[in-house]
Amino acid sequence: MNKDKDLNELRNEIRTIDKELVKLFEKRMTLCRAVGETKLKSQAPVFDAVREEENIRNLTALIENVTDKMYFTGWYRSLMDISKEIQRSICKKQG
Repeated sequence: MNKDKDLNELRNEIRTIDKELVKLFEKRMTLCRAVGETKLKSQAPVFDAVREEENIRNLTALIENVTDKMYFTGWYRSLMDISKEIQRSICKKQG
């Protein structure tokens, strides 16, 4: 029983974090749409490889657990891919 309680407590903590992640994800997507609109107006490209790699490098450096760095990098690249997809859709609709 004690193991189950510990597992349930851990899962509840994860759910709490997941709810926070949902809010942050939605906030990030809103900002990505605004970035897409700004890039469209200024005719800036959606993808900037140098900036993207620098961003990944800087954020990955904040991860303390060495093993987690690899997982973070993959997760963050996926997040940026979604952001670029949203920005491209804005440019297609209005471009």
